Amino acid sequence: MQHRFSVEERRNLLGQLTAAEGLERYLHTRYVGQKRFSLEGADALIASLNELIQLGGQSGIEECVLGMAHRGRLNVLVNVLGKSPGQLFSEFEGKYDDNHAQGSGDVKYHKGFSADVRTPGGNVHVALAFNPSHLEIVNPVVEGSVRARQERRDDAQGDRVVPVLMHGDAAFAGQGVVMETLQLSQARGFRTGGTIHIIINNQIGFTTSDPRDARSTTYCSDVAKIVEAPILHVNADDPEDVLFVTRLALRYRQRFHKDIVIDLCATADSGTTKRMSPAATQPIMYRLIRQHPSVRKLYADRLIAEGAISADEAEQLVAHYRQALDSGRLSCTPRWA
Repeated sequence: MQHRFSVEERRNLLGQLTAAEGLERYLHTRYVGQKRFSLEGADALIASLNELIQLGGQSGIEECVLGMAHRGRLNVLVNVLGKSPGQLFSEFEGKYDDNHAQGSGDVKYHKGFSADVRTPGGNVHVALAFNPSHLEIVNPVVEGSVRARQERRDDAQGDRVVPVLMHGDAAFAGQGVVMETLQLSQARGFRTGGTIHIIINNQIGFTTSDPRDARSTTYCSDVAKIVEAPILHVNADDPEDVLFVTRLALRYRQRFHKDIVIDLCATADSGTTKRMSPAATQPIMYRLIRQHPSVRKLYADRLIAEGAISADEAEQLVAHYRQALDSGRLSCTPRWA
């Protein structure tokens, strides 16, 4: 099966990868030493989520509820839901507007967010669930929220409200709440018409050189086989393949109303902080990763070689996004034109 993308789609995809990488690098250089659960290596997640929302809007989806732990959360907030970078930077610096203070002042990696995202089929309300605990505990919370929203909209089949859960590879294989949520996915009192699961598989949960030391199955996604969910393994270094399986996953979910899994096979450039780098336990692996070009670099070189974009235009995308971050606000929507 082959897939083709127009020049406009490919340039837009490069813009999204530029945004994903640009935010991570900006935070890394501006807030040195602070905890940073980086998305580096799995930048294509941003393009995948944007594609789900845009295509979902065209297919009649009105709400999408996201659940995830820490890794990549800030990137999703800014580059998918449109949170102001200036507001994010204020949280890094410990500055809060007393006139708009709400809740308990929880740390930035636990906070939820919601926004109406414009799509060709109308606005889609996207909510990122709060996750005050680590890892997968948010899964049943998201499913319950989706079920309630579906009942409020009289959406018995789950055509209009969709749950999307993002997981770490080690957590998906090792956390019992994942299996429990899957087991209830088709039960009449709990079903939500299928969940799209995206595993950010960057091998950072257990930095072992042999997967047999981390789990008893070949793939971290194998636990989803208990409900016979299709599993799509895709290389995060090929963003066009990522978009293709994203479209396939959404169509499957909307057609059959059952869970489906995207196993986003990636690398991790960093851990939580410099002191907690995975290079401490896997020096050979991470020496190779440091020499590996970023997803944006690989894709930009590919488009330049094929004449879809010039080298100057690719660099201008980087400069434009950096200027937007310096100003504290993005002047364009997550769908980069």
